[in-house]
Amino acid sequence: MPRERRLTSPAPVVMDVRPSPSGTGSHAAGGPPLPDRPAHSSVLPPVSEVPSTSGPEMLSTGNLRNAFRHGVPVQSTVRAVTPEPGDVTLNGPDGIGGSVSQMPRGYGSASPPTSPRSIPAAPAALPARRQGVVFNDAFPSSLDGSSSPPPRPPSFRPRTHTMDGAFRQQLTPAAEARHRVGSFSAASISFADDHHRIANLQPPFESYRSTDLQPPTTFPIPKDRRSSNARSRLTKRPSSRPSSPLSSLPPTVDSLPLPVPTADANKVLLLMKKLCGRMRGEIEYQRDSGPWFGGVCYIEEEKGCLMFDSGDGGPFHIILVPDLRGCRVLPVERSDRDFQCLEIVSPSLGTALFLQPLVAEELDLWLAALLCWQQLRPAAAKLSIARPANAIAASGRAAEMRRRASSPGLREHATIIKVGKIMLWDKGVAASPRAIVKRPSTRDLRSSQTCWRRVSCILHDNGEFKIMTENDVTVLSVIELSQLARSAIQQLDKSVLDEDYCLAIFPIYSSTSTQLSIFRPVYIALESRVLLEVWFVLLRAFTVPDVYTLDPANGGRVYEVTDLHREPPGETFRVEKTIFLRVIEARIRRCTSNGDGDLLSERQGKASDSDPAVGNYLAEVILDGEVRARTATKTDTKNPFWREDCRFSDLPASLPYLSVLVKRVDVNTESFSHQLQTTLGLAKPGSLAEVLCGSVDIPLDILECGKDHEQWLQIYDDRQQSIGSMLIKVHHEELVVLLQQNYQPLSELLHRFSSGLTALITDALPGGNLRRVAEIFVNIFQVSGSANEWIMNMVEEEIDGIGNQTTLKKPRFSARLTSNDSIESTSDREQIVRDLGRSLQGEANLLFRGNSLLTQALEFHMRRLGKEYLRETLAEKINEINELDSSCEVDPSKVHDGEDIQQHWNLLIQQTSEIWDCITSSVTRLPAELRHILKYIRAVAEDRYGDFLRSVTYTSVSGFLFLRFLCPAILNPKLFGLLSDHPRPRAQRTLTLIAKSLQALANLSTIGKKETWMEPMNRFLSTQRQPFKDFLDAVCAIPVERTKVALPASYSTPITILGRLSPLAREGFPSLPYLVDHARNFAALVKLWADAHPASAGTSQVYEGDLLKFHNLCVALHRRTTECFARIEGLRAAAAAAAAAADRASQLGGGNGGGATTVDEHLADVIDRMSLGVKERDRERERDREGGERELERERDRDVVDLEG
Repeated sequence: MPRERRLTSPAPVVMDVRPSPSGTGSHAAGGPPLPDRPAHSSVLPPVSEVPSTSGPEMLSTGNLRNAFRHGVPVQSTVRAVTPEPGDVTLNGPDGIGGSVSQMPRGYGSASPPTSPRSIPAAPAALPARRQGVVFNDAFPSSLDGSSSPPPRPPSFRPRTHTMDGAFRQQLTPAAEARHRVGSFSAASISFADDHHRIANLQPPFESYRSTDLQPPTTFPIPKDRRSSNARSRLTKRPSSRPSSPLSSLPPTVDSLPLPVPTADANKVLLLMKKLCGRMRGEIEYQRDSGPWFGGVCYIEEEKGCLMFDSGDGGPFHIILVPDLRGCRVLPVERSDRDFQCLEIVSPSLGTALFLQPLVAEELDLWLAALLCWQQLRPAAAKLSIARPANAIAASGRAAEMRRRASSPGLREHATIIKVGKIMLWDKGVAASPRAIVKRPSTRDLRSSQTCWRRVSCILHDNGEFKIMTENDVTVLSVIELSQLARSAIQQLDKSVLDEDYCLAIFPIYSSTSTQLSIFRPVYIALESRVLLEVWFVLLRAFTVPDVYTLDPANGGRVYEVTDLHREPPGETFRVEKTIFLRVIEARIRRCTSNGDGDLLSERQGKASDSDPAVGNYLAEVILDGEVRARTATKTDTKNPFWREDCRFSDLPASLPYLSVLVKRVDVNTESFSHQLQTTLGLAKPGSLAEVLCGSVDIPLDILECGKDHEQWLQIYDDRQQSIGSMLIKVHHEELVVLLQQNYQPLSELLHRFSSGLTALITDALPGGNLRRVAEIFVNIFQVSGSANEWIMNMVEEEIDGIGNQTTLKKPRFSARLTSNDSIESTSDREQIVRDLGRSLQGEANLLFRGNSLLTQALEFHMRRLGKEYLRETLAEKINEINELDSSCEVDPSKVHDGEDIQQHWNLLIQQTSEIWDCITSSVTRLPAELRHILKYIRAVAEDRYGDFLRSVTYTSVSGFLFLRFLCPAILNPKLFGLLSDHPRPRAQRTLTLIAKSLQALANLSTIGKKETWMEPMNRFLSTQRQPFKDFLDAVCAIPVERTKVALPASYSTPITILGRLSPLAREGFPSLPYLVDHARNFAALVKLWADAHPASAGTSQVYEGDLLKFHNLCVALHRRTTECFARIEGLRAAAAAAAAAADRASQLGGGNGGGATTVDEHLADVIDRMSLGVKERDRERERDREGGERELERERDRDVVDLEG
């Protein structure tokens, strides 16, 4: 039996981060508001059930892991595998030798605004001319898009490295050193010892300090002369010439250069957000081996220095660290001290500084504050041509700190699992500690530095994920995946950063974490779905799964399982959370007056002159303080209608904080109405801004789990005043999932296709669950590789019905040709044959037209398998139709006066023909799995109806391929991912007419019986009837597969890693392809059945055969999961009650009864000291100023006396 231990955790810091009325909070900065709770709280709220060795602690709702920990952490036992060769790489524009045409996605320029390609001296309208083939701009799908796709990185090529104008703005002239032709760049020099690789352990700016490695070859250019030279050089330099690699700084990652040891990473993250680099308290400090000095230490925000005041006769306000930017801070153990202290090494210091708070609980506060400064680049004035001796000494101390900071997991001999090229979201350089933790982690329209950057990455077998520059020289980030919870790796919605295949690494640490590596989300984008799935599985493989157990030896109490190599004796489970949110519409009653409200109103069109509430609105979905989805921007309205859906899965088991922000886009009306997304990418900075209007908080804690909630909620501005309302629909689901082995009997039962059990289950469930149960079945059989076999079995049952005893469901078999009834008259026999022929013809015409388990399952299966096919086949043409937005209205009742209806017909037939040509030329791109299913449908339909209706050979196939796949994609391209927003009104009408025409073609019928004005389309239908048949013949002309379809080679590495994980570590591991959680789908099926058929249903309903076995299995499994969930809910309720009691006690002044001081009390005390320190400093400055004035007056008096004498 594994060793178990109960954990208690300190109460989380109570944070009040709502925006202040002055607009200085995160709202004013354009970022999402953070909740009054930890944004990265771990899985479930803990309850302190056992006394802690460190004294009494306040109960918290932040982290179930810390309360339910089971066993001790162990090192990963995943063995190394051979690096996978030949991975698909991103041939991005800044790749060496890359071609622009090889990158279809829209990436913007990573060069700063002063780069040669931005042409700063050009007129304002000039950037619009940069669209087109030369710059390979990605044109958005809709005119009403919410914002531009992120900018595209520059195209680099290896050549002589010279300083560009943009880089000169980042560094002072003294720090510049020009490289002669044939010289080596400092960023391209590598060392044999990995510890001495420059960017491994230094901030990004140090990678470009070429003066550290070689003497300067030129003198600095004066500022005025440099400006004039830059202008002349910009006009002569060809715009198509790639920029120098030194023209832009390396990408920035919100990650520490190397992980920092800490006992509670989640708490340090919380403190970083609250303190924002500010700190004040009583400390003792030491320089090298000198004596220790005590006093008050504080961080001077304006100057970025660490100050000290002894308080007793001086010295007063001396500088300990002149510049904290770029310093290195590390907790260390000292034999001469009672507890840990902080070692600080800065480029401005010649020696190391040791700092220890007088109160041990404040160590994390100082660490969090100093870490904010560590991520900043030193002031440009501090960079000098000649390296001073103290900088060299500091560099040596930093190297020593790096060696001591390296954890046991960071080994030089770690085996490489996978390497690859990815796109990294670069947030740009932060200017202040507050910006480090408060700035938006996604797009920021006020910053010209945010863009996608091409980088290299390496994954080691110890869970070390290393991100480097593309040339593999500068190490940008080292992320220890073994310290993160499995829920830290999540997929990011395309609407956030305009990337289809985007992954987010959130700073959600496990309860066993001992080091801090990332403190803000890191976003990476992949080239294809296969690569996204590969990296998603590999990254999650090295994280810590959230697995819990009910310990029978302790009354069934909940513990977290930390020893994943030994299965605990009690019930083991995990909690999976899913949130579905639909943002439908909003009604804005009045315009917000914060920030730039007046300026915004002045820049609106004529509509806003009559009603200030009319504007351009979008909504952002915020989950635990981070943007997780964005809607499109609706223009010139005060009642924006979005109706956009987003689904969040793989979430932590703790209850998240969910809100929706309403933003107003301030932009020039003319450019916005023509092309919003393109304008976002090319307009000059400052021409567009997003102003926060208000927010809608969604209280998940009071919403019933598993139910749909659709209601109007109030929109509140930063002063908590209602400015309107928003209609949203929320579905919040928590699912307890047992171990995979518990669902094995259920899986064996479902895989007996001959029994027709899946159809019986569907018939016994309420009709509203048809789509959901169909998706669950497809997922279950997808993992086992039996999806096609199951669908083909249902096709045979649907069409032929052999062996089906439910006569009420298929009444057509009540009279068959093989009947033994005696028919005396030949005319009677012919009449029966004619009646039967008409009956079968009617059945064939209605084949697959209704909603059944087969149609819903195959529709979901086609969408999954054919997503890339639709994009390759139809996306370009549908985007073109949407961009043209031409009127193709042919209904005389809707045609406006003066419009030529014949011209509309010509354009409609032309665009229909172009769409049809795209489809007919795509036979080979249609997935083979779908073609095999369609071929089988055709064979069974011909066998059943072929003698009575020859057209069924084609209509049986088109009933699925066109009615449920191609035509719906044309009709609703946003739903199928072909457009980022709904089509424009005229384009939508054109697509509707095209879909209607193709559906008539698929039915082998004519059009115009009800809508006579559509009759001219019959000419197109008649000419394309034979090509349509040829197309379906080609689709079904695929050889019978004798072996299973081979998986892509890239899947071999994650599959190998999966096979080497322990059984507990494999729980929740997604299968390939399509990232399906097998056990979770079984748990969802059990819950669906148990909710519709409680345990008492056996007495009122009669089950038999396999359905009875299925019912008994579901009831038993549901009873076990209900017990687990009840335990968790009980702990949550107890934790909430304890926290409320503690809050009431603190408000009444009860304190903690003289016990240990809690973390939030220390934080409140520190904030009070900081406020007092600021006031005291201001008073001292005032006294100094007054004293200086008095001294000056005395000097003047003495001068007057001397003159008179």
